[in-house]
Amino acid sequence: MTWTPAGLPAPSGSPSAKAPVAPTEPGGGPARIRLAVVAAHRTGHPLHHQLAELGAQLVATSATAPVYRLLALGGQGVARGGIVWAGPAGATVEVEVHDLPLARLGSFVAALPPPLAVGRVALADSSWVLGLLCSHVPDDAHDVTEYGSWPRYLASPAAPAAR
Repeated sequence: MTWTPAGLPAPSGSPSAKAPVAPTEPGGGPARIRLAVVAAHRTGHPLHHQLAELGAQLVATSATAPVYRLLALGGQGVARGGIVWAGPAGATVEVEVHDLPLARLGSFVAALPPPLAVGRVALADSSWVLGLLCSHVPDDAHDVTEYGSWPRYLASPAAPAAR
C-alpha cells in the first residue's frame, strides 16, 4: 500500500506512476503534458490566458478521485481556489485537464503564488495527472467543497462579490 505524506493511504493507482507525457506530437513536435486546473485558470476564467499563452489546449472536463477538498483562497484581486489532499475526508472536485508543452511548464510553475503548487492529482478514473493544488491550507481559506466545482461556487451566494 502506498501512503501519502499525511499518513493516509493513496487512492487506487500509483502516485509514483509517471504523469502522462506524450514524447512528441504527431509529426515530431515537442513533448506535451496533461495539467488539471480547478479555479481561476479554467477556460473563461480570469487567469486562463496564462495557460493559453503557453500553448495549452483543453482536453476534457473531468473529476478528481474523492480525496480532495476545494478551497476558496483569501487575498485581493482575482478570486483564486485550489484543491488540497484530504484522504477519506475528501470529495470529488471538477477539474479541467489541459495539454501543454512540457518545455513551458517550468515558467508556469515559477509564476504561481503560494499556496498554489503543481503536484500529482488523482482523477476519478484512477489515472494521475499533474495539477494545480495547494501545498497547505492558508488561515484565510474557506472550504467550498460542497459546491463540487469552482464555477458552481462562484455562482453561489457564498462567493464574495468581485474583488
